[in-house]
Amino acid sequence: MANKFTLSGGQVEIHYTIGANPSFPALTYKDGATTKSFTPNEITTQSTALGSLVSIPLLRTIDAGGATFAFFLPDIDVPSGQTATFTTAAVGDEFSGPDSIPRHATTWRAFVMQGTAQTVIVPLAKAS
Repeated sequence: MANKFTLSGGQVEIHYTIGANPSFPALTYKDGATTKSFTPNEITTQSTALGSLVSIPLLRTIDAGGATFAFFLPDIDVPSGQTATFTTAAVGDEFSGPDSIPRHATTWRAFVMQGTAQTVIVPLAKAS
């Protein structure tokens, strides 16, 4: 199964590698000038009939709300050394918290992303 993915669409770019050392960043999210990296324990993955739903917290506060980004990752079998392309859906949301002033309804932004998938060997330790 593929374990390295690059997705882009809606001004967002994602680089996601499954199976690396848990202390290494596994997912990088870029939206314009904003870039955030996430280790495996910061990434939520849920298996669905459409593939895996992968979500990351972009902004979390206890009192003022936050933002989340999620995308569907299809199950793709790609032989080593080859690349497969796919199209998928992504959604971002922003929500207010109990201390948000002014309070606002949750807003959603859904869009299509184009992706590439590869099967790669991932490092379990940093190279010296």
